[in-house]
Amino acid sequence: MAGFSLTRRSFFAALAPGPLAAGRGARAAIVIRLSGGLSHLDSFDPKPAAPRHIRGPFGAIATAIPGVVFSEHLPRLAERAGRLTVVRSMCSGETNHERASGLLDITSAVPDSRRIVAETRRLDRALLAACRLAARGVRLVVVEPREPYYDTHAAAFTTLARLLPELDVALSTLLDELEERTLLASTLVAAAGEFGRSPRINPQGGRDHHAGAWSAMLAGGGLTGGRVLGVTDEWGARVSASPVRPEDLARTILFALGCEPRPGSAASRGRVLAEVLA
Repeated sequence: MAGFSLTRRSFFAALAPGPLAAGRGARAAIVIRLSGGLSHLDSFDPKPAAPRHIRGPFGAIATAIPGVVFSEHLPRLAERAGRLTVVRSMCSGETNHERASGLLDITSAVPDSRRIVAETRRLDRALLAACRLAARGVRLVVVEPREPYYDTHAAAFTTLARLLPELDVALSTLLDELEERTLLASTLVAAAGEFGRSPRINPQGGRDHHAGAWSAMLAGGGLTGGRVLGVTDEWGARVSASPVRPEDLARTILFALGCEPRPGSAASRGRVLAEVLA
């Protein structure tokens, strides 16, 4: 047909259902690596009805999503939950830090990508630097801390009582800054650790590596927001509905950017999460 050009990208977009095609609107993505494995039970998926040795000492607070609670240490994100998509059903079989982190590595698939290493526990400056890079047209910015701060095997709750408020401020500030710059709708924000933490608190007052279930947070990039995907069991040990592998999350971020994963990469084995992009 005269005047009609079918590129590889437009071909796949035409094949995709409406919600998937609509989801490919992100001009940039900011990925925050919660290195060490943030405990889902102490952040985005608390279990207030579980026994104390499971739920831990933190309280749970209501969010802007009816019926959904976060840790008491995430009040700003709870207020902004109408912008968020919380994936409570991350899962894998990998509990080695390095190998698990590799399942979420997508920088090689996006030509214009940058890494920012946060030198201190305070992520504020690193995330604002990521915001500036996205505003300048950088397609993918990955922010990761110098140390695996969330690897909380011992004295976890003393540590998290410091780390969670800092994360709450940093992520909320990033979302607000992107909104003020009118960039949030076109910038996908994702925050996830490489795995979660064990439901049962160990004798050292911490939680150990656990890949059976954990949480990730998404916002912006054309996502609807105000939603939770997936369910874990009563103790947060296993995924009960809508399992999401790290490879799936990586593939979905690339899809939102209009990028294809490298052949043989972990993301190439993942599926695009239609339920997130819908």
